[in-house]
Amino acid sequence: ADVAVRDRNGHWAADSGQLLMDFEVAPARDTDDPAGASVAFLDHSADRRNSGPSVDRGADAEAWFARAVALEATDPRGAERAYQEALARRADFTDAYLNLGAMLSEAGRADEAVDLYEHALALCPPSALIHYNRAVALEDEQRPLEAIASYERSLALDPALADAHYNIGRLQELLGDARSALRHFSAYRRLQR
Repeated sequence: ADVAVRDRNGHWAADSGQLLMDFEVAPARDTDDPAGASVAFLDHSADRRNSGPSVDRGADAEAWFARAVALEATDPRGAERAYQEALARRADFTDAYLNLGAMLSEAGRADEAVDLYEHALALCPPSALIHYNRAVALEDEQRPLEAIASYERSLALDPALADAHYNIGRLQELLGDARSALRHFSAYRRLQR
């Protein structure tokens, strides 16, 4: 059975996140046509040129984002598609990148998460959390040196990001650099107070 969901932002298929549209079809009437029907071709390019600021792609992106968040627990594939729709409407949507990347990582698709975060770094304002999440995905990919560099970039943007210090310390310890590990573990403890 197909399940559809409707809220104030629209109507969509619950399993896929696909937007549903309800069209009412009525026969066209033409007074010059004795049968009462005609076909007309509309020029939509003029509509697009004149639509300008009345189209709020940011609000549309927010609606897709909210839909994705609502679908995460019950329909991960639908949530992924909804996050992608949000990003298609607003390419610098940091929260959509963060959530989608975390979903990809949790699904064992860390390589895709790394690519997504790298794309986000090129489009979004500087974000400590994007660098941090990229580092986590790099760790999942067994790329510890790149992960450390990404954690360090996150700390350059947000020196109070305690977990980045902890993760660098843990990685430095694994790599045999006890001095650097101790320095980051100490910073982590200071920030936890």
